[in-house]
Amino acid sequence: KAEPGSNVLCMLRGSDDLFEHLETKLGIKAGEVTPDGKFSLMRVECLGSCGTAPMFQLNDDFHEDLTLDRVDELLDSLP
Repeated sequence: KAEPGSNVLCMLRGSDDLFEHLETKLGIKAGEVTPDGKFSLMRVECLGSCGTAPMFQLNDDFHEDLTLDRVDELLDSLP
């Protein structure tokens, strides 16, 4: 399923699954902020990670070659 802000290469590499996982884990949808104000979630067209997708930006850091387990580790490690 093509969502606004997704592209084919990222979709083929699992970006939609990763995004849905983030929505579930954080309890918010695209364009929303968690009740504690710690996380916001948005789709973007491209972050230039074609060879290392799926990826996301967390604050100023880019995290590439993500798996659902790695996403959980990253989010759970935050203060």
